Amino acid sequence: MERRTSPEGGLALPGEDRAQVQDVALEVMIAEAEVYTSLRTPEGLASLLREIRRRVREAGKRYSSTFNDVHDLQEAGDAAGARKVLEEYIASEAIPRYRELAVTELEHLE
Repeated sequence: MERRTSPEGGLALPGEDRAQVQDVALEVMIAEAEVYTSLRTPEGLASLLREIRRRVREAGKRYSSTFNDVHDLQEAGDAAGARKVLEEYIASEAIPRYRELAVTELEHLE
């Protein structure tokens, strides 16, 4: 969708695409009021997409780093340490989808 941004920095999307952006924005914990305000203008929509992308990218990096640590601890035979790293990640991760993935991984450790 970001590729459809105009040279002026705005973005116009049909209703169903706007609804999808709204859903994803809320999933990555962007405040509801900010989402609705951003959806009102093409520039706001473009900015909202950039923020979604940034949050997903950062959450993916946190997730990847955590699971590298978990894997290293498992390889070293430290299951308790791996479990602790996952529990701390779950407690601190803001994005529900990434927490859910970590919970599933934690269940596999036990």
